[in-house]
Amino acid sequence: MRFHVISVVALSCALAPFAVAQTGSNQAPPPKSLGHAVKPNQTTELPPTAASVKPTDTVITVTGGCKSGQTGCVTSVSREDFEQLANAIKPGMTTDARRNFANQYARILAFSDQARALGLQNTPRYKEIIQYVSDQLLVEALNQYYSEQYADQPDAKIEEYYKQNSKKFLQADLQRIIIPSQPAASEIQKPTDAEQKAYIEKVRQQWLAGGDVETLQKEALTRMGLTGSVPDINLKNYTPSMLPSNQESVFSLKPGAISEAFVDPGAAYIYKMVSESQKPLSEVQPMIVRTLHDDLMRQRVQEMSESVKPTLNEAYFGPEKKPEAPQQGANAPAQQPGESAQKANAAPAAPPKK
Repeated sequence: MRFHVISVVALSCALAPFAVAQTGSNQAPPPKSLGHAVKPNQTTELPPTAASVKPTDTVITVTGGCKSGQTGCVTSVSREDFEQLANAIKPGMTTDARRNFANQYARILAFSDQARALGLQNTPRYKEIIQYVSDQLLVEALNQYYSEQYADQPDAKIEEYYKQNSKKFLQADLQRIIIPSQPAASEIQKPTDAEQKAYIEKVRQQWLAGGDVETLQKEALTRMGLTGSVPDINLKNYTPSMLPSNQESVFSLKPGAISEAFVDPGAAYIYKMVSESQKPLSEVQPMIVRTLHDDLMRQRVQEMSESVKPTLNEAYFGPEKKPEAPQQGANAPAQQPGESAQKANAAPAAPPKK
């Protein structure tokens, strides 16, 4: 039988596990991406046996429902009806998510029947909430509308972005020496700033003179009592975004050149440019399309947000509270014991792994 969608409020609550989380910020919320990679060992494919299930066949049987005998009660849901609902809620559900949603939806159908038996659908509170949730769903529909509008980008716009942002698509093979500045053993005295600066320059000059990069790296680690595994020296197919922003200038080096030292609180980094090339447009086109899509979505959301300027009646709501100023001096929170030492002795960040 054809089912009716009931209780938007309950359905919205039930869908919480399937909602796409968004990161909060001071700017407009980020738009939805064009797709999400399925996690390992998960699939959106139906089992092979699903091929034998007809659109009109029942895929959910609600046992324990329809006790009230109310009109519109549902005891079964067909494949066609379930897929229409699931695809409207969240296209591309994984197999596990689809099964979880079906179980939750069956409970909603049964519980809502009990609510109708009590006449709760006629209460003023229910109607107010229905209107509010309906508006929320319309906002989601608007978001999805624009997302679909911006999903496809013209080739000319993609090529223009590729040319204007060519540096973003550089890739290089690099070599890197990490020179830690914090001892890993208590018996090793921390070098002074002058001593550390002199040692960094010494290592760089030795590398410029043809010194073995692996030997120089091991010596820099042993000097600080670090005897464990050696960080990767050879960095293959690196892009500017894989380095800290203050180190991206490495990509301006010519092949064979060695950089100046990049000094951070925990370590210094020296690079050598081995080789450099630019990724072809065909390889980065999907990323460009996503970037253009997200930029257009942010712009659209920002335009709509800025056009709405609520004015609240302060006599009713009260004045807006100003953010509290950070505490200073005697009223500032006490520093936790060992906090500075822990931060100072933090190991240098490991390079991104391919």
